[in-house]
Amino acid sequence: MKKGFNIFGARKIAVTISLLVMAASIAIVATMGLKRGVQFVGGSEIQVKFKEPVDISDLRTAFKKNGFAHASIMQITGENEFIIKLKGKAGDETAKGSKISQRISVIFQEASKEQKTSLFDLNKTNPTDLAYLMKKDNPLKIDANKMIGENRTVYDDIAEKIVQARSDRGDFFNSMDDALATVTQPEVKAFLTKSCTLGNYIKMKEDTFSPSISSEQTEKAILAIVMALGAILVYISIRFKFDFAVGAVLALVHDVTISLGMFVLFKQEFTLPVVAAFLTIVGYSLNDTIVVFDRIRENLKIVKTVPLEQVINSSIIQTLSRTLLTSLTTLFVVVVIFLFGGLALKGFSFPLLVGIIVGTYSSIFIASPVYYFVEEHFYKEK
Repeated sequence: MKKGFNIFGARKIAVTISLLVMAASIAIVATMGLKRGVQFVGGSEIQVKFKEPVDISDLRTAFKKNGFAHASIMQITGENEFIIKLKGKAGDETAKGSKISQRISVIFQEASKEQKTSLFDLNKTNPTDLAYLMKKDNPLKIDANKMIGENRTVYDDIAEKIVQARSDRGDFFNSMDDALATVTQPEVKAFLTKSCTLGNYIKMKEDTFSPSISSEQTEKAILAIVMALGAILVYISIRFKFDFAVGAVLALVHDVTISLGMFVLFKQEFTLPVVAAFLTIVGYSLNDTIVVFDRIRENLKIVKTVPLEQVINSSIIQTLSRTLLTSLTTLFVVVVIFLFGGLALKGFSFPLLVGIIVGTYSSIFIASPVYYFVEEHFYKEK
């Protein structure tokens, strides 16, 4: 078996560097703290789009003036679109009822210079309020005592169609005829034309999380990662040996710790998609490690007299080109998502970006050295 480059000989330096970086990552997380999203602390997240350009400073001023001084507002690049996050008490209040929601609607109207001139805005995405308005004024003159069967839901169906038409467009209604294209009843068209307007903003989505749900989400996120690591330990112990499993799991702990430290250092927000990203890192890194371990096991069956250190080094060299090519092709995709995927995908792609680099490194310089250490100190005599 040819020795080739002595990559495995650099294990002590690599492990020392990794331990220092892990210690720094733990210190960063402990001092700076995790910037948790609304899913984990409670609150609301609202995505709103304006028809005309709106200055983000005007929007912040409007929220502050109306009692939401701690609102976090981010503008989506190149669009008149914003994400507003209300955490803690301000966010909790949004779940209490329609009064808070009305206050937020007033803020959007104020920031967009919109004048409310009618009872309902057809550019909004709220079929419930529109259906209620139609039932109240009863443009079809349906007898309330006979509102059974199809008649009971006729207004809900009309409202749903109008709102769905707006949602399918992904943009504003620019004319009343455009908005009412799905309505066939002339009396309903006349009623909506008289009673509704086409406003200057759309609530794209609004998600609210209570503190109890947020606590449950946190527990589930931690449990998911711990269970994943536990399952990996059991699987590799069965598929290979326990000393291989120890190397794989410690390499994964190394990857997650360093990725989390970088995540906190760059002040990224920890959300549910980020949990998915970290679980993806675990799976991706494990895949590289398994390839190296499988080659070590196969080589150990072929050569019986070659020292374990040399077998490991040769196995790493034999799989190195495959590991680097796979990691680079995946990394290119993640870089594109990070640069051009928009704000929604940045939180998901950033830990993947770090995790792929760290995971490739650990499959070469961490997993195998840990396996070698366990094998030499605990299994050699046996």
